[in-house]
Amino acid sequence: MDLARTDIVVSLSALDIFHSGRTLRSSVYGSSDPDRDLPELARAVLDGTLDPATLITDRTGLDGAVAAFDRMARGEGARTVVLP
Repeated sequence: MDLARTDIVVSLSALDIFHSGRTLRSSVYGSSDPDRDLPELARAVLDGTLDPATLITDRTGLDGAVAAFDRMARGEGARTVVLP
């Protein structure tokens, strides 16, 4: 499902939402704040509490970028780093 399309319609039962006590909330890029989050992530990398290598599932050259996007579209892997 492509959530970026403007013609996608989501139907929800108001009664189901009310009875389950749920909240409907949107998020763009995880609702991160780059001004706050990037310095915090950089500190975690520098002090050794975050190893960025564990976040990378694949590395490829520019010639493999299209295949990396195809894998991403199929939901395979998390992050591919494209190296020049």
